[in-house]
Amino acid sequence: MEIAIVGATGLVGEILIQEIEKYIPASVHIFSSTSIHSIRPFTELNLDVILFATPPSVSLTWIPLLLQKTSAYIIDGSEAFRKDPQVPLIIPEINGHLLSQRHRLISSPNCTTTLALMALYSLHASFKLTSFSLCSYQAASGAGRNGLQEFEKQIKDWVLEGTTSFTPQNFPKTLLFNAIPQIGKFSENGNSSEEEKINLESQKILNLPSLTTFATCVRIPALQCHSIALSATFEKTVSLQEARTILKQTPGVVFYENTYPDVYNAQGNSLVHVGRLRKDPTRENALSMWIVGDQLRKGAASNMRQILSQLLTL
Repeated sequence: MEIAIVGATGLVGEILIQEIEKYIPASVHIFSSTSIHSIRPFTELNLDVILFATPPSVSLTWIPLLLQKTSAYIIDGSEAFRKDPQVPLIIPEINGHLLSQRHRLISSPNCTTTLALMALYSLHASFKLTSFSLCSYQAASGAGRNGLQEFEKQIKDWVLEGTTSFTPQNFPKTLLFNAIPQIGKFSENGNSSEEEKINLESQKILNLPSLTTFATCVRIPALQCHSIALSATFEKTVSLQEARTILKQTPGVVFYENTYPDVYNAQGNSLVHVGRLRKDPTRENALSMWIVGDQLRKGAASNMRQILSQLLTL
């Protein structure tokens, strides 16, 4: 099998290479986002699958051409095609059954959406999800290598030189010792682009157009892993004990009975860690929980590799 990874030098791309080498017997060809100047290398390699771990602009430029000029399947980790009704948006544990050989292009969801829905989908199967709200606390590495390097430099400058004044480059404000309630641009309704993704993608993945969500996404001074405080409302009466049992049995989820996960539990693995499960007394049939996951892995690279693994079984 011949596989190409576009964006292989980024944080997600590097992990994607590791995932493919560990799980998929294949020859892997790597490209950086900036090294693509011609479609020729892709046609000459006779590729079976191309994975894009790139900004949306790169995906929008090259994927339509590759679909015309190659017979390869394409898995895109950006937001470029997630809204397209003809493109399946896949979390394999939830809606992997939608994959078929006729789908040449498959999208992988936003990292925060993926982590939240991994905790919710089995509960939805029992209690019928109607809405959820969340606050996400998202690590610097969610802004890519440049964002991570900027944050690491702020730490270094503060420790070594006592610097307290910084000029932000990749974040709206200084990230060190701060919490920034803006990830992406704000729309007219006051939501950031990150917050808008969660609503639209959740409706599509769960096939629940009536689902309502409300998110506040916050960048925090953590290196890796996103954390989420989530409260979900269900149509049916919620049993806390049954919910615990369901989460313990959910594939890809680790449930913490009398404690809670943190980034040290989640970093470096592809599991979604859930704890602090409680009844939410402010709403009928509502549960609250704390979710932590490595956004570079299950939130991105691992999910893309799982999609590829499932494609290979078709």
